[in-house]
Amino acid sequence: MRYGIMKNNKPKLGLSLMPNPEFIAAVLPLFEAAQVEVIEWSFDTILDKTYQPEWLPLVLKEYGDNNRLLGHGVYYSLLDANWSANQDNWLKKAKQETLTYNYTHISEHFGLMSATNAHNGFPLPFDLSDTILNIGIDRLKKLQNTVQLDVGIENLALASNASDILKQGEFLNKLVTPVNGFIILDLHNIYCQSENFDIDMLTIITSYPLDLVKEIHISGGSWDQDTSLTKPIRRDTHDGCIPEAILNILPEVLQRCPVLEFIIFERIGDAFKDQKDGIDFRADFNKIKAIIDHTNFSTTPRHWSLNKHNLDQPLIDLELVNQQNTLRQNIQLDQPNAHPEWDTDLWKTATKLYKKWNK
Repeated sequence: MRYGIMKNNKPKLGLSLMPNPEFIAAVLPLFEAAQVEVIEWSFDTILDKTYQPEWLPLVLKEYGDNNRLLGHGVYYSLLDANWSANQDNWLKKAKQETLTYNYTHISEHFGLMSATNAHNGFPLPFDLSDTILNIGIDRLKKLQNTVQLDVGIENLALASNASDILKQGEFLNKLVTPVNGFIILDLHNIYCQSENFDIDMLTIITSYPLDLVKEIHISGGSWDQDTSLTKPIRRDTHDGCIPEAILNILPEVLQRCPVLEFIIFERIGDAFKDQKDGIDFRADFNKIKAIIDHTNFSTTPRHWSLNKHNLDQPLIDLELVNQQNTLRQNIQLDQPNAHPEWDTDLWKTATKLYKKWNK
């Protein structure tokens, strides 16, 4: 397999890998043209390896052996105030992955999983208190101790209100600092927040510690036009073309991230219904590539030194556990009155997500 050649400290451009045959058919021309410089693999999304495609381990090994493989988790539930066998098993899975393949780093999503059982749910926003901060730091330290790699967190798309959006960047800064961690800046997540709460994208972006952004995610999504909503809601569904607003702001974002190393383009595997979907996907990929090629970078590679943490038993806060379970139950039952801090339309969005992802 051939790879593109990096020049002038430009970040590597790659893809979030999907196991679907339709996805592979769509991206194969990019691999054949040596344009996929790095891949990111969500290693906890396949429950039974007997169902994984035969080519997957070969691709992971080749990219890993060439220091071009990134690991991305989905189900660790970083802000869960409880600790169960699910988290223990997740860490064992992460450890096995890093022993099998040469990952450059491991990242996870910010938030509280809407389900308490493994391999279900979606990340929820939650009140950003000092207690939840300490829980998150404890979970990140456990992750770093387990994988002995750089660890990072991706910003969340779903927000309960406008105030929380502008608090998330500083909270992530406090969260990753004790592990010398990094941030994944997902621009479509920010686009969703910008559209849903009428906040300028750059205002949100600059509220993040951009000197910690090692990786950027770019994707498309969709609009929820449900007539019960007071306005259309932008959803991070990873199944559409990249919005022009993201492409327009990308050059400035790239220049504001001094330690940026990777840009990952995402689209879910079942979004490819016909040949045109593949053509549109490759066109979007090449738009990102053109922007990278025409951007003057002054990035300086950063050494993300590893820490070894002395940890006791996992932190558990029973009061917080009850609050989190109450939020989950109220979203399941669609009881918004107990959560006046939530925007009405975003609450409806959360209930729809619950029906889709909680099994």
